[in-house]
Amino acid sequence: MTKDQITAALSAHSPLALPLFDRRESAVLVPLVEQDGELHVLMTRRAPTLAHHAGEISFPGGAVEPDDASSYAAALREAREEIGLDPESCEALGALDDGVTVTGYRMTPHVVFTSHPAPGGLDPKEVQQLLSIPLAVFLARRGDYEIHVEHGGVRHQFPLYVHQGDIIWGATARIMAAFVRTLKGGGDPDSLQARLTAVIRRLLASRRIILSTHVYPDPDGMGAQIALEEFLLSLGKEVIIANNHPIPDRYSFMEFRSPTLFGDDIEPDLADGADLLLVVDTGERERIGRAGCLVDPMVDDIAVLDHHLAGDLRGDLTVIDSSFSSTCELVHLLLARAGFPLTKTAVNALYAGIMFDTGGFRFINDRSSPFKVAAQLVDSGAEATMIQEKLFASVSPRQVGVLNLALNHAEYEFNGRFAWSYVTRDELRRISGAQEDAGEISSFFVSIETVQIALFMRELDDGRFKLSFRSKDKAPIGSVCRLLGGGGHANAGGATVRGSVYGIVEKIRSEIERILTEAEA
Repeated sequence: MTKDQITAALSAHSPLALPLFDRRESAVLVPLVEQDGELHVLMTRRAPTLAHHAGEISFPGGAVEPDDASSYAAALREAREEIGLDPESCEALGALDDGVTVTGYRMTPHVVFTSHPAPGGLDPKEVQQLLSIPLAVFLARRGDYEIHVEHGGVRHQFPLYVHQGDIIWGATARIMAAFVRTLKGGGDPDSLQARLTAVIRRLLASRRIILSTHVYPDPDGMGAQIALEEFLLSLGKEVIIANNHPIPDRYSFMEFRSPTLFGDDIEPDLADGADLLLVVDTGERERIGRAGCLVDPMVDDIAVLDHHLAGDLRGDLTVIDSSFSSTCELVHLLLARAGFPLTKTAVNALYAGIMFDTGGFRFINDRSSPFKVAAQLVDSGAEATMIQEKLFASVSPRQVGVLNLALNHAEYEFNGRFAWSYVTRDELRRISGAQEDAGEISSFFVSIETVQIALFMRELDDGRFKLSFRSKDKAPIGSVCRLLGGGGHANAGGATVRGSVYGIVEKIRSEIERILTEAEA
């Protein structure tokens, strides 16, 4: 790859500038030099006597000082001090995305071409050796390995390169991986990282953001909203919560700090002056209820963060990935990419969402990431015991009443492997129950030893039935949900349909039988 090609790639790249938060500003120089007809990257081996990063391979750089005119000027100054690189020999080619370090810095990498292949001298107090590695070495691979580092309760992931016995890892390897992606056209624009970065850019550029989630909000949807709210408020953004329903009583330990509008209080003119509508934990217009009136006036200014497959709110700022256990797990990744040091409120909100949507780690699709993220959140101060008790060890008398109704209506088919039940809106009214009191009945039925698939139907105020499916590992119910126009995950999903409970069951009975037969094979 030539210098001109690198310049063109960097010119086409718009660097992501992250907020400082409470970090120190720093900068590094990525010097390129031509040797024997090919481009090399100059790196340093840090002096073995240094208190931090002794012996590690890095780029010249350091903290931005008050006298530095810019982060680029700081990077040049540090390179002159560390390896004797003459700033006059450097041609600026461009900058890469900001990153954050485990030691509390926000770091901006600057790429330069230098005509000075042999700098004037190394500072022995900081640098033991100057390394010159062909750029082609890094272009040929993304990284030989991956390394994880725990620091301050946060788990950091880095690529790792090995070249002629030297190990390049940490922030240096992360910079090189980002540089390679940029040189190759920025990587896949549809990749998860690219889509999350696009959402972060839009959030940082917005002034007034509306946050919404699905009707009858649960801890995953609200937890994602609260964590994002904390991030946005820390940046001085104006946030408005627009949910079809208020926080259910059973989740009153979760609170918003921003102005909130519920149900009919949400009007289309709320879109006036708003820069972005961010919908979490659903990608379906119908599922956000009254907030759906904001979709048309904000059609070009909608972002979605969700882990369900179904959704008609699709666009350049849509991030839907069903491999995540919860939307809160996805939001945790976004906030880490944005460099946000999580507040106690955000930590609790994210932990509650992950715990709720995994059913206390029962629904994880055999993935370890929910445990890893939850562990980080606990290490960061999540009140795990309190949240566990609120979610799974606190049942109201009304919920007991709904469960009693569901048990009275319960039907068991296919030798007890399929359990289904329901509750009507009139029955809910008679026990002074609310829709939220009927939320997790299907989880109870699927816990019965013989049951492989459980369905619970609750009648909504408009006469439709909200269906909730749960199943055990060998009996995925995604096809059943899709048959009814719904969606979800392999073993947890739902739909909202019209009809009688017996008519609904009749419609899906043959598909249920097929799934159970295949599970038994």
